[in-house]
Amino acid sequence: MQPIVGFGEILWDMLPSGKQAGGAPFNFTFHSYQLGWPSIMVSRVGNDALGKELAKKCEELGLNPEFLQEDLIHPTGTVAVQLDSLGQAEYEIKADVAWDHLEWNDGLKKLAGNCAAVCFGTLCQRHSVTRSTLKKFLECCSKNAIKVFDINLRQNFYTREILEESLYKATWVKVNEQELETLTDLLGLKGEDLKESLEILRRRYKLDLAALTLGENGCLVNTKNERIYLQGHKIEVMDTIGAGDSFTAGLLVGLLKKKPLRRAITLANDLAAQVASKQGGTPLVDLAEKRFNS
Repeated sequence: MQPIVGFGEILWDMLPSGKQAGGAPFNFTFHSYQLGWPSIMVSRVGNDALGKELAKKCEELGLNPEFLQEDLIHPTGTVAVQLDSLGQAEYEIKADVAWDHLEWNDGLKKLAGNCAAVCFGTLCQRHSVTRSTLKKFLECCSKNAIKVFDINLRQNFYTREILEESLYKATWVKVNEQELETLTDLLGLKGEDLKESLEILRRRYKLDLAALTLGENGCLVNTKNERIYLQGHKIEVMDTIGAGDSFTAGLLVGLLKKKPLRRAITLANDLAAQVASKQGGTPLVDLAEKRFNS
């Protein structure tokens, strides 16, 4: 099987309870791997203790750290995370860190041409170096590779230009409610409601698939031929870190495994609920791989 690639930030989430390995692409990569698909994280860490810990953490989770570059100048990324009473996460992200300086090389060129899919967001594009490397990676992907733009808007680390360039390069997009509201205003989608805005987004940028996660209210997925809404699960939320990333991983792996769209969405919805009911973005999920193979 050709691998799935998570491209972008890998970092330490500094939670009140202690630090946890994180970053949306890292969470996504882990869950793709957990669901039984070969998965590779492409990022950059500092030549420091935190960077060495992240490389070790990848190995412990079964992820090959081959494409974790080491930066001799910039530190490993960290994020201060606060959780509100509902488990919703708020982030304060350190700037100018190792993953802002991800360098293009022959190894990445070969990986791009051989991957089944790549998932990327906006945060890793805040610096011109990594943004340029991502652009080259996407250009070198095969015609059949799925390019998933999981937007993950953070603070003010995005522009209209970055959003539109990414949407035109992508084949899929995944957003949450707040992100779609931001896009509706910023891009002038002008839908009467979020459902219509999602379809306008899909059509305008000629996307094969557009997914909207709605938290406890479920999700909506649009393709050219189908619009599928699924209700959410009533769960006790521990925290929301990684829930959206796991949804993206579940949907992608489900469809790569040739599941019908509704079945893939159901599995993604179930996985996200399980992740939200546990602490951190990369919890082990019971029987996930068996359920995806059934």
